[in-house]
Amino acid sequence: MRHTKIYTAEGDITKIPADALITAINSGGMWYGGIDGAIQRVAGDLYHKQAKAAMPLRNLQTVVARGGARPDRKIGFRDVVFVVDDLESPLNEVIYTGLEAASEYKSVTIPTIRLGVMQGIIEKTPQEAIARMADGVNDFLDKYAEITKLENIKFVVYNNPILAETMSSVLNKI
Repeated sequence: MRHTKIYTAEGDITKIPADALITAINSGGMWYGGIDGAIQRVAGDLYHKQAKAAMPLRNLQTVVARGGARPDRKIGFRDVVFVVDDLESPLNEVIYTGLEAASEYKSVTIPTIRLGVMQGIIEKTPQEAIARMADGVNDFLDKYAEITKLENIKFVVYNNPILAETMSSVLNKI
């Protein structure tokens, strides 16, 4: 029996409570996207420094960056699971790989990967990207539903109610 729940939330991903935030980074260390900036605004270089220390990175490699015992409870997440995404693999593999690396957590948040500056490069439409995200979750649950500790997976949409509604309608079918 599956105990993992999938949600869509709207807002600032750094403020939504979760054990870990799963996000994509490239292997070259050019981490200037919206989520990278959001993480760095609330935690400085704490997480990205750990990814940099793991270089050289390869596509679909994961880096679990630990936050430790931070006194600032304004930050919703404790750790960051970086998945290296060099745009060589479909998005479902990126999502699956991130969830696999985060399977010992109880709750994770995931931003709308490839729906910002990378939109249209691999998945040609937002609908295709959302479908691939759902495929990644399904693939993960098909293999790990009985053994994962994940209870909550929250996909977080920032400032786009239409996208949030579309994601919610697709993810609710999982």
